Amino acid sequence: MKAWRGGGALLLLAGLLAGARARAEEERERHGWDITVEANTDFPLSVGGRLGIESPWRLRLSTSLGYLPEAYVRLVNDAAVELGAYGRNEADLIEESLKNSLVWRTHVGWRPFPRAGFYVEGGYGLVALGGDTNAEEVLVTLTGISPPVGESVLDRVYRVRSVLHMLDVELGWRWGLGAGWTARTAVGAAFTLDSNSRIEPQFVPEVPVLVTGFTRLAEGYLDRTFERYVHLPVLSFSLGYAF
Repeated sequence: MKAWRGGGALLLLAGLLAGARARAEEERERHGWDITVEANTDFPLSVGGRLGIESPWRLRLSTSLGYLPEAYVRLVNDAAVELGAYGRNEADLIEESLKNSLVWRTHVGWRPFPRAGFYVEGGYGLVALGGDTNAEEVLVTLTGISPPVGESVLDRVYRVRSVLHMLDVELGWRWGLGAGWTARTAVGAAFTLDSNSRIEPQFVPEVPVLVTGFTRLAEGYLDRTFERYVHLPVLSFSLGYAF
């Protein structure tokens, strides 16, 4: 009988604790704002940090800032070439134009279920300020565009930069780890809507109009390549702290 009473007391205590937790959760849902700071990676787009805000109505806003590691671009390109999505020239051109870019993503979304961490988000992504300096013969090989003639400068090089404007979608789940710590994972996609490329000579042209014509043709080739091929699945992983 004593054992039964002890077990009943434990069950009663567990019920009271569960009820208190449920009431606390309901109170947070009605009145609380959730602000989370995360260390984050969106593979294969960026490594950096993320700030997330959730309203009492479970509406969400997030923004992240990071950079695009060269290794991420190379892994994606190697897989795409193996699968026949595009050729090695296109892969090298994408890598040379985007590696080490700044990546900024801003999303809005909703967590539809009060008791679950599942959420949906969508928004805008910007990839910019990356790229590298390429010798003219490399650009000619990658684009297939004839080099400017009438120039006697040897070892002509160009600075190659691209800015991508992307549409992002994401389905994810967030867990509470206790003491304010959180973990999050998500699957999604990023689609390139528009590309603006710049190829700038790092020398003084003898015949500027010829060099300008060459760079404009190469920029157009770059933009078509990004808008056609750079549409990526994205896997996100984060560890954060909620205030």
